Amino acid sequence: MLRRRLSHPIAHSIMPALATVLVAATALTLLAVPARGTASAGQGRDLYSVPDPLPSAPPGTIIRSEPIAAPRGATAWRVLYHSESVDGRDIAVSGVIVAPEGKAPKATVPKGGRPVVTWAHGTTGLADSCTPSKAENVASKLPYVDAMVEAGYVVAATDYEGLGTPGLHPYLVGESEGRGVLDAARAARALDRTRAGKDLLVFGHSQGGHAALFAGEIAARYAPEERILGVVAAAPAADLDVILPAAGAIKQAAGFLVMGAKGIHAAYPQADPAAVLSPDALAKSGIVEEECVGAVVKTFAGTSTAVVAHNPLEVAPWGDLIHASSAGNHPAGAPVLVVQGEADRLVLPILSDAWVRKACAAGDAVDYCTYPGADHGSVIPAARTDVLEWLAARAKGDAVTNGCSA
Repeated sequence: MLRRRLSHPIAHSIMPALATVLVAATALTLLAVPARGTASAGQGRDLYSVPDPLPSAPPGTIIRSEPIAAPRGATAWRVLYHSESVDGRDIAVSGVIVAPEGKAPKATVPKGGRPVVTWAHGTTGLADSCTPSKAENVASKLPYVDAMVEAGYVVAATDYEGLGTPGLHPYLVGESEGRGVLDAARAARALDRTRAGKDLLVFGHSQGGHAALFAGEIAARYAPEERILGVVAAAPAADLDVILPAAGAIKQAAGFLVMGAKGIHAAYPQADPAAVLSPDALAKSGIVEEECVGAVVKTFAGTSTAVVAHNPLEVAPWGDLIHASSAGNHPAGAPVLVVQGEADRLVLPILSDAWVRKACAAGDAVDYCTYPGADHGSVIPAARTDVLEWLAARAKGDAVTNGCSA
């Protein structure tokens, strides 16, 4: 592990504007984690079918659950649970929950219940076919799940709003992502067999790093009963004020801006994509409702015309909405660990450097670790030991390492 030392002054305006645009656009080219597969015909059909009308219930209430294949020493379920949209509607969100079973080495339940690790996945796309929980053996594919079960954690993994359930996924809308992440932990506690408590650790990668940071920021007002012990963000797509406006400048990155425009519109209907996208991009934008991230990126990488008609930061209400979904504008809500691959060409280290400076300037406690040779995907195995040790320290109540003061 290398603790990165930030030699430049801490400030909100961190790099020259032109360099920021070029770096951000390059970084966004393939911001995604590939989808883990799609459901076979009929798989999960009943579980993902949302009652109409949906009976009202508090966020985290289980609507439906079904057992699925689990890692060794664990029991797992695919679940449909209540959450809340940004406009206050009661909605259904799907996900996966994994808990130690009676024979697991750390199956003894501590006083107050087992700690919950709630996992936030990276970009898969906006269409229902991109829903992570529909993948075969999904419970065994969650990062570090074997070690987490061994340590006695319950693991909750949201699909996010609109993936597998009605409506389009509000991609990169921090409030929506954060609520889905927190309500997955509530759903884990609602399943009696998990014996889950209110101690909560949050962990996410790429888009999920953005989601994890927002879960920490909104927890005190949205889920005040949860005790947030720490947030881990791996190669996070954190600061949309930097990332989204630049994405249309490079063809390989343009699909992410289109997904972002459609995702923000899904949460905020007053944000018209026609105000920021070119007519050609708008005409092709329906692909985000049909295909997953790879096809979307390929479609807009091949376009011969500009994707962006206007800088979204300069168009109302887009600028305000993008800023509202940029992590770090509010207190983190818990200690934060950022892990970053030094060979990452998707979310470049300089972007994580910049976000850490922003969070440190705001007074957050941030530990920042980088890994030579690790890229956007391989940072997850590279950081395994460090992440698990940091989570264990938070669960035990050990003193927090604050890299901001190093």
